[in-house]
Amino acid sequence: MFRILEHLLVLGMSVMSLMVLLNVVLRYGFNSGIPFSVEVSRLIFVWVVFVGSVVALKDGAHLSVSWLIDVFPRPVRLACFWVSHLLMLWCCWLLWQGSWVQTVVNLNNYAPISGISVGTMYAAGLFAAAFFALIILRNLWRSIRPGRSEEIRPDGSSLPARGEGDDR
Repeated sequence: MFRILEHLLVLGMSVMSLMVLLNVVLRYGFNSGIPFSVEVSRLIFVWVVFVGSVVALKDGAHLSVSWLIDVFPRPVRLACFWVSHLLMLWCCWLLWQGSWVQTVVNLNNYAPISGISVGTMYAAGLFAAAFFALIILRNLWRSIRPGRSEEIRPDGSSLPARGEGDDR
C-alpha cells in the first residue's frame, strides 16, 4: 500500500513541476498561460504534503528527540512511547474533525477556473488523519505484542533486543 503512495508522490511532484514550468514558459515566452494550472498545482501540492507526511511517519522519518529518551531505563522509555503516541492519536482526531468540517463546508464550493471542489483540498487532511492513526495504532500494537524481542522507539524504529548492550 505504501509503495503506491510513494509512486503517487512522484507522480504528483512531476505533474506539479511540469505544470508550473510550462506555465512560466508560456507566460514569459508567449504572453499566455494555462489558466487552471495555479489551482490544480495548489491542490496537488496540498495532497503531496499530506501523502508525504504519511509515508514519512511510516518510515519513522519525522523529527524526534530520541537522544533524551535513550538515557532512560526501558520502562520509562516505553511510558514515553505510549504517552507520545496517545498524544499523536489525539492530534489525529483533531485533524480529522477540522478536516471533516472544512470538507463538508467546502464540498459545494468550486474553484473559479478549474471547477474542482474546494472540499477535495481539505479531504487530504481526512486521508492523512486516518493513515496517521492506523500507523500509530500499529506502532502501539507492536510495542505490546507478546514475544516481541525488541522495543519500538517513538519514531517507529526498533531498539536492540533485551540484553543486547542494555545494562539498565
